[in-house]
Amino acid sequence: MITLEDKLDIFYKVVFKEEETKCKKLLEELEFKNNSILEEKKIELEKKKKEIIERKRILAEIQKNEMVSKAVGESRGKILEKREEVLRDLISSLEDRARKFVLSSDYEGYLLNKIVQIIREVSEKEIIISITEMDKERFEDFILDIGKENNKDISLNLISPDIIGGFTLSDKDRSYNLDNSFKTIIEENKYLIGKRLYSSLEKTGGLNG
Repeated sequence: MITLEDKLDIFYKVVFKEEETKCKKLLEELEFKNNSILEEKKIELEKKKKEIIERKRILAEIQKNEMVSKAVGESRGKILEKREEVLRDLISSLEDRARKFVLSSDYEGYLLNKIVQIIREVSEKEIIISITEMDKERFEDFILDIGKENNKDISLNLISPDIIGGFTLSDKDRSYNLDNSFKTIIEENKYLIGKRLYSSLEKTGGLNG
């Protein structure tokens, strides 16, 4: 015969067993969930770690490229600056040679031949020729005589000695101006002079950094 105590004992065993099973299942679920969360966090942290490393790598690469670019830019700037300096020296040297030529015996023949050539080419009867004061003192009579021989009424004007040598010619209304001064000839050919200079420097390996 089952006593009351037996019944209570059976009840507690059943209830506790059921609760124990529930607790065990709950613990297993919690453990699984915690493991899943931990795994997700590990994956997330690993991903962030890789992202940080990649960002640092990219940043380092960018900084390196910027440094290289800056160094290359500075080097090119120095080369260009040096080339410009060499070109300025060359232009200055050409101007010095032109000044020496103006003082030479060959200059008279050059200048007068150029003036005669242009006097004969222009159609206007009245023209203005501008030359330096030194050239006017030396060649005024000859230029005026050449004008008369070619039926030209020539007015001689003074021009700044900055032109170095040569002359300018225009009609009486100054509707055009033919500039044959040495200063202008050198300036107008500056690009070609520079191009040839740089080409020569590149061939010889000069100023390549």
